Amino acid sequence: MSAIQSLLMVLESAEKARDDAQSALEAARQAHESARQQAQSLGDWRRDYQNRWQQQFRQTGGMEIMRCYQDFMLRLADAVSDQDRKVEQAKAHMERLRLQLIERERKVAAVAQLIDRRQVEALQRQNRQEQKATDEIAARAALNTSGFGAGGSPMASRSL
Repeated sequence: MSAIQSLLMVLESAEKARDDAQSALEAARQAHESARQQAQSLGDWRRDYQNRWQQQFRQTGGMEIMRCYQDFMLRLADAVSDQDRKVEQAKAHMERLRLQLIERERKVAAVAQLIDRRQVEALQRQNRQEQKATDEIAARAALNTSGFGAGGSPMASRSL
């Protein structure tokens, strides 16, 4: 197996890892967006609930209802806080995956650049070999036309 073929296999593996990282990042983006939307919905719902109950308390409200409202609002605040933590965790996870993707893209680019360099080097080697062969053929032809290559000396060809 040639060096370029080995590098092509490394490139293929790096591209697969990069593609996997892209997929993971996209899934993380979707999870983050979903968590963000859920947090937004919980926050909106909490504000609406507070507004409704504040209007209710203005009309009538006993201590028992007030206590139930406060307990529920505490649980709702905890749920909002938990969801906000999930949003931050999803954001951090997405950032880690983004950095991982960047690193994998760099690896793909480095391997591709190395392959290009090796191909240029191989082409240059081949061109030098072809030039050397052409030079040798030209040198032999020059010897043959000057009379040195046909088995005689330059004097032998003059005396004829």
